[in-house]
Amino acid sequence: GAGKTHWLTNHIKNVLHNSSRLAKSRKIACITYTNIAVEVILNRLGTSANQVEVSTIHSFLYRHVVKPYAAFISTGYDLDVKKMDGHDDTILSNYSFWDEWKKRTKQQQINDHNAIAEAITAARWRFGKSGDLEIKPDYPRKIGKYSIKNDSYFEYKKMTWEKGVIHHDDVLFFSYQLVQKFPFILEVLRAKFPYFFVDEFQDTNPIQTKILEKIGQKETVVGIIGDR
Repeated sequence: GAGKTHWLTNHIKNVLHNSSRLAKSRKIACITYTNIAVEVILNRLGTSANQVEVSTIHSFLYRHVVKPYAAFISTGYDLDVKKMDGHDDTILSNYSFWDEWKKRTKQQQINDHNAIAEAITAARWRFGKSGDLEIKPDYPRKIGKYSIKNDSYFEYKKMTWEKGVIHHDDVLFFSYQLVQKFPFILEVLRAKFPYFFVDEFQDTNPIQTKILEKIGQKETVVGIIGDR
């Protein structure tokens, strides 16, 4: 209702018409946070959208960072890149899967598989005190009288990665690891997209913000739209 999307699309059109930094092979990246917002922006850009890539942050990072470069770090995380096919938030939760998870984490005493799935769903990647990313929920989870071990969440992730399954949150994890360890990926992104516009910036989480900051450290122009 504040006219931010209208301002954003007009500004993108202005850049398209006046910038000397764009060529046929270079585009403007426009990051937003829902697929509905993607459609709204594309519709407002009309024919101008040909040289603009509008997508959610997860879709953008999966397409340009995770999918092409995940093989560089796959061995360290037991990720089967050959089986990777997009990303979603579907929790793997059949009986044999949880049975294996309980064996690996030495938590055979936990029998409520639905409660385990709820705890796993609540876990998120976040920066720990050391600055490294760790996976855990906002508060410790108990099932009956048994607390779920902190390292159990990472074990779940490794089990899904072995099957080539990555969740939305994992896209951020792998993207951050990749741009940290292989800075040339940032150079490739900057070469492809000399302009980044981020809609609804207030919705970014710390991992997304760090990645966007790294992209914008050099010549790429990063425009921020939203409440900060």
